[in-house]
Amino acid sequence: MNRRLVICLIGCLGLTIAGWAVSLVAATPEEALRRPFSCPSQSDTEAKSFQVLTTRKWSKGIVALYRGNCAALNKPGVDQPLLSYRVMKQNGMEWQLSGSGSYPMTIEKSKPGSLIDYGVGHTRGKGNDRQTILYGQVLSPQVSAIEVTFNNGKSLRDESPDGLFALVASGATGICDIRAFGYDNQILQRDELISPRKSDAQDGNTCQPISGQL
Repeated sequence: MNRRLVICLIGCLGLTIAGWAVSLVAATPEEALRRPFSCPSQSDTEAKSFQVLTTRKWSKGIVALYRGNCAALNKPGVDQPLLSYRVMKQNGMEWQLSGSGSYPMTIEKSKPGSLIDYGVGHTRGKGNDRQTILYGQVLSPQVSAIEVTFNNGKSLRDESPDGLFALVASGATGICDIRAFGYDNQILQRDELISPRKSDAQDGNTCQPISGQL
């Protein structure tokens, strides 16, 4: 495994921002999805060149991915493209924002040899009222699908037909590992994110160590 790649990916996780600055309620999911997201640390500033990239269903609603440009924090006058997610949950006749977040997007040339680029988000709550989200983009045409195992034991797969992926697990507090598959269904990349000792054992959320290396 390319350990430098893993370190870079984990660094991206640190940039993931949980968005709780806005209370978003809408009558239909379309109304909620079309509203631009706010720039990180600038809740009153909307992202420029806002686009809805894709949507996915999850057990309690939908999750959407967006692209937008925001001012780079360490480069005045420079816009940084962000990949943002928004988890919407249906509550009766209303759709409510359950969680959101963003991370700076990566282009393939800036990460030679990288297969995927991703962030991890968390929503607040207890038990199944909280969720953990894996979202990102495929950087290599070799990748046909993404699988993730959450620390509550749930495994989900996204075939990524549009080069993006978004997977939501209710009740999970973290991610055990992420697997990128090729078209022969062989694992091309596997990243272990949480060791058993860092899992939330009090909630029954634990990860088993990965045996062997690619």
